[in-house]
Amino acid sequence: MNNSISANVLLRLLLTIVAFTCMTTAQEYQIHSRGMLHETEFNTGEIGRPWCNNSLGGGDRTNVPVFEWPANSKTIVNGISYDGQHNIFGAGLYLGANKKGQSGKDLRIYSFCGGIGSDTPEVAINKWSFPMFINKAENYPILSGGLLNINYNPDEAEEIITAKWATNLGVTVTRTSRAWSYPDYDDMIIYEYELVYTGDCNGDGVIEQTDTLVDFMTCFNYGFGPSMYGYQRWYQTWKYAGGTYSGEQDTYWDSDYWLAYNMNDRTGTDVNLAYKPEPDPILFQQFSSTGQNGGGLCSPQAPGYCMLYYPLNHLAVVDTAKNSTINESDYSLLLTRTYELDAAGHVKQPFSNKVTTGVTSSAKLIAGDWLSPYGSARWSGVYSANFSFSNPLFDPQAWAGRGKYNRGQSMQATSKLFVTGPYTLKLGDTLRYALAEVCGYGAQAGKMIQGGQTAVDWYANPTTDRKVVLNGVTMTEHYLTDYGYPDYVNSKRVNGIPEVANVQQVAHKAFTAYLGQEPTLPTWPETNPEKGSYKIPVPCPAPAIVVSLTQTEDIKIGWNRVAENFYHPRMIGTLKSYYVYKSSSAMGPWTLLAAIPVGLVTDNNQYAVGYSGTAINYGDSIYFAVTSVDDKGNESGKTNITKYVKAIPQAITETTPAVNSFKLYPVYPNPSNPGTTVRFNISNEKSGEATVRLFVYDINGRMMANPVNAKYTAGIHEVYLSNKGLASGIYEVILMANNQMQKTKMVVLK
Repeated sequence: MNNSISANVLLRLLLTIVAFTCMTTAQEYQIHSRGMLHETEFNTGEIGRPWCNNSLGGGDRTNVPVFEWPANSKTIVNGISYDGQHNIFGAGLYLGANKKGQSGKDLRIYSFCGGIGSDTPEVAINKWSFPMFINKAENYPILSGGLLNINYNPDEAEEIITAKWATNLGVTVTRTSRAWSYPDYDDMIIYEYELVYTGDCNGDGVIEQTDTLVDFMTCFNYGFGPSMYGYQRWYQTWKYAGGTYSGEQDTYWDSDYWLAYNMNDRTGTDVNLAYKPEPDPILFQQFSSTGQNGGGLCSPQAPGYCMLYYPLNHLAVVDTAKNSTINESDYSLLLTRTYELDAAGHVKQPFSNKVTTGVTSSAKLIAGDWLSPYGSARWSGVYSANFSFSNPLFDPQAWAGRGKYNRGQSMQATSKLFVTGPYTLKLGDTLRYALAEVCGYGAQAGKMIQGGQTAVDWYANPTTDRKVVLNGVTMTEHYLTDYGYPDYVNSKRVNGIPEVANVQQVAHKAFTAYLGQEPTLPTWPETNPEKGSYKIPVPCPAPAIVVSLTQTEDIKIGWNRVAENFYHPRMIGTLKSYYVYKSSSAMGPWTLLAAIPVGLVTDNNQYAVGYSGTAINYGDSIYFAVTSVDDKGNESGKTNITKYVKAIPQAITETTPAVNSFKLYPVYPNPSNPGTTVRFNISNEKSGEATVRLFVYDINGRMMANPVNAKYTAGIHEVYLSNKGLASGIYEVILMANNQMQKTKMVVLK
């Protein structure tokens, strides 16, 4: 044991480890689902899902949100089920270090905690990361039962997920992520990481290692793909599959916000098909005009992450000329340029700021020194004091010596890595980081950033208000001018323009949330506090609602007056009214049913709005939500979205063929791939035609497709049912005709 380590340090570490020995040995996850950005968090470091960029490895399907923006985006188009607007291949945290006295590339130790793999994920659990726990805490102002939350903390997020895992390096990681439902703050999730050198190498609570770690480096990696839905609509797979590059997206770097993001800038090579417009011209016009499925652009997202804080403490001294008594790094190449070091002999941060392909296998990262100070290491080098003056807002003196963004590879790249270090860690030392996942509807048009569609130092962000050409026909010259923003961009609007829409505006709000005040541009994360403030201005909260069915089959949406008693020290307005909405999809678009002034209650001091249930077909779903609106026009998020399914009455159960009825035959072929035929007979239809509806459900009772809703005359009819979008398994085919129903089984083999 290192004699320089005090007994107090060891005791404190031991107590800390023992306190969290309620560990699990299995990978578990929790989901952020409060705001408009939904995300899955694992207790092994993964974010979204274990890394995968190839559909052959399952890359085109997901049952959990993977940087999903907008939320609740699963949909069915032309009978094909789509998982929705998921925007990453996965994400994770990489660590690398040497033990003191064991220098050299061959003795370097790595911990790849998620975000690792290529066509298929590399398994991190119990190899590089060892799960200890994961917990989700809810800090909602109004509880689901309709009561005020007496434990509500106004200086904390509404949803907090804390995960903890050990690593084979002996560094224990605690990640705390925060999400809000407030419009303007609901398109982001903020992460705080705490890395403590505990010496516990496998999460068992035992200190196995006490050697000082030298040249310790940290890397955050995200693999962006905006968005799965757009690629699936065009190619019926996630297009990244099978290629070195996706070929259709670019990555960008905004130094004002330390913000990396990707956008879908073309389909094939056609820039008139940027953002993946709906490929069917008729559906493009329908979706654009109505907002259905998020509008006519399938992939308008600009998903990214911005660094809010990184540490300067424990940085290694690498220049003996700066400090003649200490040399804590083996990387002699750092001494070749004096402007790479600060006054204390540390490497200026970030160490590297790289984009690359979606192949992030451990072999590639280790061989390429992507997480070590050996070899070429800093990839694209560093900014010089006379870098580029084409952007007057960029200060080359402030950036000189920092890891340079490799804009030459930004065209068609997907993965973004941000590396800091090298650090020297002794047992008990701690490093803290903060970053924000952010997503906007495109980027700030015209702003000069690095990256994009040309290999130049600076590039003007493209606009989302652009031309769309389908099959040689110009559908619109200016998409946003003609159709506007979809309503999931839910910021307060001035003359139809949301105050917070693009990714730069969302990043600005992320810094505002973290700092508790407006940021000054350009931001410098190293000067920010190591922990967030989260003193966010909030609107009046939405009430909890109850959706019920009356005896006349009408639907009642009811709620109490609890929201009127809510107090917050930073509430931005006084509750004035409630807006009642309905939609055929949880994503929207939403139709306003009623605006109810505060105080317009029923006899029992409750609010109630009715909706006719007779217009809803049996088996159909409809969604309701109620928001709170204040005297300044600010509106709460739709935190109470409630689904109502019109159940099939007992009298309309499965039938046998009869007069004025129909017969459903077994599907054929069965098993089937890539499709099957559904055959049915309408018998003696006196009215001349019957309304026929066809559904496909999986074994868990989830509707996978609704391919038919049409009228048929008497006789035998056939409908071809495509199996695209359906995984191998057993499905139930349900046919309804004039309030009668029959079922059969379908097996899909792929």
